[in-house]
Amino acid sequence: MYRRSCVIDGERVTLKLTVGLNDTLQAFAVRADCFIDEQDLGFDEEFDGYDHHAIHLIASLGKAPIGTVRRRWFNSFIVPDHLAVGWRFRGQAMGALLLDRARAEAASRRSRMLYARATPLQARYLERLGWLRLEETPGGNSTLALIQPTGFVSTGASGAQHRGDTIVSPVIASRPRPSGETP
Repeated sequence: MYRRSCVIDGERVTLKLTVGLNDTLQAFAVRADCFIDEQDLGFDEEFDGYDHHAIHLIASLGKAPIGTVRRRWFNSFIVPDHLAVGWRFRGQAMGALLLDRARAEAASRRSRMLYARATPLQARYLERLGWLRLEETPGGNSTLALIQPTGFVSTGASGAQHRGDTIVSPVIASRPRPSGETP
């Protein structure tokens, strides 16, 4: 169950799902500040056809949005992407707060894991938060695949249990092994 919270300058950060155009525009404003303004990405690189089918989670301080993550749902997993936190609020666990809430929601909706593609720098951040890197050659755009199990347990047609943290082979999804250790 989700229990994490955050207080900044004596005020509690609130989290909410986008439920209408106003909420969606708040999420887009945070993303535009972080990716278009700060990182000089083009509009078409930041906003794509997936935005109309995704749900955003917004972190707010008072009435001001300070962070967001876009979530796309699939049958047994969720893809959280476009994680954005306003520069003034970085270093205060906002990204971890948003991703933890996404993981808790995924588990409550019977999803087994979160799945993300990330640059090597982003992958290091996700690994510090407990994500597991899938062993693979980086994609053409130098991204890596990572997962974070939700802990959801389901029973398959055979009656066998499948726990969210064991659906991917430990040989395929693992933390880096010490040198000399074999799988």
